[in-house]
Amino acid sequence: MAKPGARKAATVRKPRAAPATATAPIAADVVQPVANPERGEHELKLAGITYRLRPSHTALKSIERKTERATLRLVHLGNAGDLSIEMLGVIAGELIRAGAEEKDVFTRNVSDDRVGELILEEGLPVATSRLTLCLLDAATGGRDASGEAKAATA
Repeated sequence: MAKPGARKAATVRKPRAAPATATAPIAADVVQPVANPERGEHELKLAGITYRLRPSHTALKSIERKTERATLRLVHLGNAGDLSIEMLGVIAGELIRAGAEEKDVFTRNVSDDRVGELILEEGLPVATSRLTLCLLDAATGGRDASGEAKAATA
């Protein structure tokens, strides 16, 4: 216990690691999987890396919860060009994480803010159109909860 009136020892703070720059990709050293349109997957290129977007039921529920908007409302906002950078980051982040390989821990844990930064650098119109199309494809059905295409009935 310190004596009354004694000075506290100075604490040395370790410097924080420098944040990743917005121009760096999410996980440059990981080979990203290729999107399969038959599975309802789409692609989004950010910082020179093409990421697979997977509209799984879990990803769509999370998008709706975080944006406080229904999927069809997000499609409408996307078609009108009214998705905010924050919304674009949430939508893309959830779809990218859902499309990441199991062993790709960097992509599976990327933050929505980080994705939003990359979208802003890549250009809002391209990301908006890709994400809107992916949401529309998911909303029109023909997929199971994991995003797999349902077998056609004869």
